[in-house]
Formats: sequence, C-alpha cells, structure tokens
Amino acid sequence: MRMHARRRGLGGELNITPLIDMVFILLVFFMLATNFARFRLIGVDSPQEREVARTAEGAVVIELLGADSIRVDGQPRPRAALGPAVEAILKLDPNRVFLIRPAPGISLQETVAAHDEARKAGARQLSFSRWKETGA
Repeated sequence: MRMHARRRGLGGELNITPLIDMVFILLVFFMLATNFARFRLIGVDSPQEREVARTAEGAVVIELLGADSIRVDGQPRPRAALGPAVEAILKLDPNRVFLIRPAPGISLQETVAAHDEARKAGARQLSFSRWKETGA
C-alpha cells in the first residue's frame, strides 16, 4: 500500500519554509502597523465631560502652588502631604471628586506627578482645572 501512495506522489515531504517566511512577514507587518502610543496615555476626565467637575462646588480642589507647596481644599500643606491628605478625605467620603489646579508656571511633569500621587492614594475621580486667582 505504501509503494502505491509514493508512486502517485501523496507521501512526499511538505516544505514549510515558505509558510514560516510568511508568518514572520505578517508578524513584522502587524508590529509596525500597531500604535503603541495608546498604552502611555493617562485616563483623565476633562472638567467639561463631568457635570460634578465643571465647578469646584462639591469637589476637593488640589492647588499646586510651587515645587514644595500645595493647598488642599484651601488649606496650605507641604507637597509631601498630598497622599495622606487625599487618603484622609477618601476615608470620610470614598466617592469624592478631586480637581487638580496647577498655578501658572507649574510644569506639566509636576502636574502629572500630583495626579499620579493622588491616584496612588486612592482617588479615582480626578480632573484638571484652570488656575483661578482667589482673593486670599
């Protein structure tokens, strides 16, 4: 029976080299076509998207005043106290909304660092807001 199959060409070896080449070409194509920049984005709700966050009413405002000073709900604090302050507020009200308001001259890096620190402390509803001069 085997001799009969070989004579008709059905028992020959299968060369998979072209198949492997095509798999690698497709792999390279999809790697180059995929946009990896999406993985680096920060998910933040803008103040216009949330009814609660349009104004500071009902939200805890975190004002970034300088490299070492902030104000949380109007109370001046050192920058290092941001995490514990957010944790203390969330113990009282876990669904609290936070607005991060950088002063003029505060870099984007410092603003994002404050956002990350508030997220690590447990804040999930965070937005950014423009700086508003207060009468104080």
